[in-house]
Amino acid sequence: MDCFHCYVISCSLPPPFFIAFFLANKRKHRIQRVHAYIISSLRSNMPSMFGKDNKKKELIKNLRNIYEEIQREHHLPPGDFPDLRDMQEKLMGMDFTKFQPLKPRLLDAVDKMLAEDIARLMAQIPQEQHMQSKEESNVKGGAFDGVQQSPFTYGRGEGVDAGSMDTEWIVGKERYKYDDVFQGLNPVDGKISGASAKSEMVKSKLPNTVLGKVWKLSDIDKDGMLDSDEFALAMHLINIKLQGHDLPLDLPEHLVPPSKKIFVR
Repeated sequence: MDCFHCYVISCSLPPPFFIAFFLANKRKHRIQRVHAYIISSLRSNMPSMFGKDNKKKELIKNLRNIYEEIQREHHLPPGDFPDLRDMQEKLMGMDFTKFQPLKPRLLDAVDKMLAEDIARLMAQIPQEQHMQSKEESNVKGGAFDGVQQSPFTYGRGEGVDAGSMDTEWIVGKERYKYDDVFQGLNPVDGKISGASAKSEMVKSKLPNTVLGKVWKLSDIDKDGMLDSDEFALAMHLINIKLQGHDLPLDLPEHLVPPSKKIFVR
């Protein structure tokens, strides 16, 4: 999508829907960027002559390590990566030698478009349209009931709201990474101390005030320790903050681990 098409959309959509459209495409670009890095890594590791089938099987088997390497190298949040098992299944039927090499200039061009061009378009949305949108959002009752539950609502499905429309606990999608880290912190009776959790959380380089808030939201049973569910939640909240989103004052219901529902009733 180029800037012209975004401009056309901005002229034809009310501000809330254009903003939702922008956020959806920004999220889509982040996911596509991750896929590009994965495909490029797989292609670069393939032999030019012999042993292609065996190497392909090896790469698919070690896809988790490839994920972690890409995440560290490019500072990408785990939530942008596709489900590991689903990706492994899809890769089984693909020819890695036909994958295209990474084209950084194309990624940079889209980054510029999202960061600069669309931002300028959003700034050009008439102020009166913003006011009209605000007034409409305050209408209650009748046909307007449930508008806030629409998937097209501004910010819906982004940041802390991600997973609110899913039936499964969204943190579970990234558990395979968090559980490995948790076990490496030597839990006792299935839990780690605050000091152990802190040693991992500070690696995010977020301010202590933010990490303190993460801890408060994650220690659901308030026992001063974290079990594997609470630790996974803490890592999820840290990633939300690293992506530039705000943390909630209270933990939303959809982020409460299934094992901890009893503590929030």
